[in-house]
Amino acid sequence: MSRLSFDGSTHTLSLLSDDGSVINTWTAYNNVDSHASLRHVNNGTYQIQDRNAPHPHTANPNGPYGSFGIIRFSVPGHSGVGVHSGRANARHLPGPAHPTMGCIRTSDEAMKALKEHMTGHSLSTIEIRNNSGPSAVGSTQRNEKREYQGMRMDFI
Repeated sequence: MSRLSFDGSTHTLSLLSDDGSVINTWTAYNNVDSHASLRHVNNGTYQIQDRNAPHPHTANPNGPYGSFGIIRFSVPGHSGVGVHSGRANARHLPGPAHPTMGCIRTSDEAMKALKEHMTGHSLSTIEIRNNSGPSAVGSTQRNEKREYQGMRMDFI
């Protein structure tokens, strides 16, 4: 079975083959809205609930779950946590960096590739690494600052 790996420090989601080799890697964040009951997904390995296809939602790249649904995984005490896309054109932090209620957000490109991969290869687990609260938040803030500074430079 294939598996996923999320690194909260580098903001990457990787799809790994049965033998552990990297099939593909995409940008992903675990930016959590201040109103959520889950502050971040703790480091650890979690069982995938949607092993053969993402759980469907209304397809909309600007909607809360994006165009390809959500791949849910079991986080004790928090149902419905998963990997999804969405909010591609949000005014504040569009795309993968847009806050969620605890989920890991990536791009429609990543979710499409995952959905296609899942038609022939089940997913077993997702490993969360380098996603302790302070390290994940600090890395996010550094990346946002770089993006903001880059935007400011575009106007100069």
